[in-house]
Amino acid sequence: MKKILIAANPHAGKGRGKKVLDQSLRLLRRHGAGAELLISESNGHLLHALPRRLPEGWDQIVALGGDGTLFQVMNCCLQQPGFESPLALIPAGTGNSFSRELAHAALPAAWERILFGEPKRIDVLHCLPQTPAPDFPAGYYCITALGLGFVSDVTINALHFKSFGTLAYALGVLQSLAKLNTAHLRMQLDGRLIERESVFVIVCNSRYAGGIMKIAPGALLDDGLMEVIVLHKVSRRTLMRAFPSVFNGTHVHHPNVEIFSGRSLQIAAEPVQVLTPDGEVAGLTPVTVAVQPKKLQFML
Repeated sequence: MKKILIAANPHAGKGRGKKVLDQSLRLLRRHGAGAELLISESNGHLLHALPRRLPEGWDQIVALGGDGTLFQVMNCCLQQPGFESPLALIPAGTGNSFSRELAHAALPAAWERILFGEPKRIDVLHCLPQTPAPDFPAGYYCITALGLGFVSDVTINALHFKSFGTLAYALGVLQSLAKLNTAHLRMQLDGRLIERESVFVIVCNSRYAGGIMKIAPGALLDDGLMEVIVLHKVSRRTLMRAFPSVFNGTHVHHPNVEIFSGRSLQIAAEPVQVLTPDGEVAGLTPVTVAVQPKKLQFML
């Protein structure tokens, strides 16, 4: 019998998490899985409660919620010395960006992976800001993307619209356009100096961010590389006209978009920029980002 710990956010997806949790428990236990619960009681609660449960010898750790829940669970696990149990995801959030990397994102497929699947080793990004976030003094891991500039402004503004579900990110875009700023970026990618005036940079481990936006269509989870997407200085009108193309990934052909790939990246910005890993807000530039190849076992 599999011993499974479900770290669940019942408030995810405007309360959808509670319904998904009830369904998941019934099905997993019906199939003989020994599923135990750890409920997120508030924002950031799992960061303090989950590490105490990890040494109990779990066959799997399951994150039930959205990208924020997965971010917290993954960081607790990877910062635990010697942790090797595979992670799984039951998507129940607003955006569910990482769930789009799964072969099938529907709930029955998530349950089937947990019960009968085999884990696969995937890459993650380790991010070390010079000004760290309070909960992550030694940096943090991210599984989808690290953003700064306009994409971070959008993420922060979208938090005010979470009740609108998948529309939250689009509404965040509209609000952020009103104060479109640029920054001077100085990046060292695998020793190569890159300087740009840019609207945003997003460092990607997976293809999707912001829910259904295919921000890095060429990104792979197991190639040992990050994709760095840079949008040069553009007008509001240009950005608004180009924005819809991010949903199908064709924005990468825009003349003001540049794409780099590499293993190690340092970013400094003037003015200093807020960092948003996996849709969370954590730290300020300058930041060092490094690919951690096949660091995590995941039920894909």
